[in-house]
Amino acid sequence: MNRTLFTYMLTAIISFSVVTAITMQPISVSAQTQPLQTQQQAQTPATEQPLAISPSCGQVITQNVVLTSNLNCAETDGLIVNAGNIVIDLNGHTIAGPDIDSDTKTSSKVGIMIPNVNNVVVQDGTIEGFQAGILMTGSQNVEVKGMVVKNNQIGLFSTGSSIVNAHLSIIMNNQIGIAAHSTQQSTIEDNILFQNILAGVTLVNSDNSVITLNSITESGNGLYIDNQSNQNNVNFNNVLLNTIDVNNANGLPVNTNGNTYDQNNCMTSNPSGICIGK
Repeated sequence: MNRTLFTYMLTAIISFSVVTAITMQPISVSAQTQPLQTQQQAQTPATEQPLAISPSCGQVITQNVVLTSNLNCAETDGLIVNAGNIVIDLNGHTIAGPDIDSDTKTSSKVGIMIPNVNNVVVQDGTIEGFQAGILMTGSQNVEVKGMVVKNNQIGLFSTGSSIVNAHLSIIMNNQIGIAAHSTQQSTIEDNILFQNILAGVTLVNSDNSVITLNSITESGNGLYIDNQSNQNNVNFNNVLLNTIDVNNANGLPVNTNGNTYDQNNCMTSNPSGICIGK
């Protein structure tokens, strides 16, 4: 267990450092002049905005997007969002990164990057072969739905963000399925996560999340919440066939950080007593 958790933490720190470095790179002069959205703006994407049809790899997005074909991004990021109140609709298509055919998984690119903008929806497609499939950093009110996110270092990576909702998605064959770092009020609901090598879902220094009605199987840690993550509610999940199904702060009592676990169907937990009847 300790070796597994050490491997996870090392990988997460390395991934966080690399992905954070990506967000610090300049994207373009025109993108930098776009105003960032504030919390006072509307809380739902403005569907009346014009559509950007068939964007290219590495494109900076400032309006609604509907893909009409796959994007094969061998040397670049996928899409970089630089405006709020928009919908990124993959329309059943795939954004594939440089590591799609690689066994080394060394990409430093991101499938969809959402830095410091609010009210964004990503829906209905596949993202694979990136350092992070979807990266949300410093953003608020981001929704991911109807997605297949696979074969990335981290499937969905949220850092410094709030009100992140991931639901009705399949997240598979990543190193880590969903990772929340310093994230507030995330909702992870009605997802299928399986064969994510190190962990299905991890919360690090993240509070007030709801994790419910998910299937999390065949991973290292099914669900891992560290000792700096507080007041998270975990209920009605099927967390099975993992090395450790549910891990609260490496075995600390749940009242140490105020997390609650209710009606979770699992076999192994740390500490014991979190699973139904186990």
